[in-house]
Amino acid sequence: MSTPLVGIEAARIVYGTRTILDDVSLAVMNDDRIGIVGVNGGGKTTLVEVLAGLREVDSGRVTRTNGVTVSAVGQQRSGVPEALLLGQFLFGDAPSHTWASKPLVRDVLDGLIGGMQAVLYPFGMTTAMGSMSGGQRRKAELAKALMEDPDLLILDEPTNHLEIEAIDWLAAFISRRRSATMIVTHDRWFLDAACATTWEVVDGQVHKYEGGYAAFILARAERQRRDAVTEERRQNLLRTELAWLRRGAPARTSKPKFRIAAAEALIADVPPPRDSVSLASTASARLGKKIVNIENASFSIGVNSPTVFADVTWHLAP
Repeated sequence: MSTPLVGIEAARIVYGTRTILDDVSLAVMNDDRIGIVGVNGGGKTTLVEVLAGLREVDSGRVTRTNGVTVSAVGQQRSGVPEALLLGQFLFGDAPSHTWASKPLVRDVLDGLIGGMQAVLYPFGMTTAMGSMSGGQRRKAELAKALMEDPDLLILDEPTNHLEIEAIDWLAAFISRRRSATMIVTHDRWFLDAACATTWEVVDGQVHKYEGGYAAFILARAERQRRDAVTEERRQNLLRTELAWLRRGAPARTSKPKFRIAAAEALIADVPPPRDSVSLASTASARLGKKIVNIENASFSIGVNSPTVFADVTWHLAP
């Protein structure tokens, strides 16, 4: 039986002149697997931060079931002390025999890091977090969240820095989880593989669809078709009412006042624009034929750390 873990009621968040969430009410159930989609800057991360308890709403209410545990892995670099060792970050001061034999721990280490032996390099348990690359830290943070096995797991772009095999494993792992998971990602395949429900954050609202990304695209297209039919009917009725209003004062005074009020309401009832990102991208012009050029670039974390990449030449165009 599904039970609510976290809910928001009439939530509103405003940044300056932009409304990020506008009177949003929803709930996360204990067995939900939710993918969250929307344009960049549209409110996806803000929504999950509210649900994770990391951000307050300007108005409205956030409710949580007593005792609910939440683990969240975001895109920003965490505030973990640079000198903290990987083993301490993952398991605290617990001796290895207390965690090394746990099936969940072995499953996560096998899937994300390549097995128990792989922790020796480059994920040695005595490796300082500050000496790890961004991708290595990301894997460590993701592994820690998965091994905590929380009631609600929130992942923001979890496939960043993961190899294909690890992404495939993570999708299967999330599908097997019996607790709630929320995922913000642009990886369409991952959404289809891991999620049973899709939430679209757009224009301050959250629209819910059953299924993964493919089902969401089909359902959104059907919604847009219905919206277009409704708008066409509104426009036809509007033309009729405008023609009636143009007949002049004698004709209007001979008609019921409620029809005048209805016509005025119809004129004022213009639906808000949908998919404004499409309009914005159409209006913007390309600025040249190249976006990023990298020539013979090399990078390493430190003097005694492994090289991340060497002599890379890469050109990124529109």
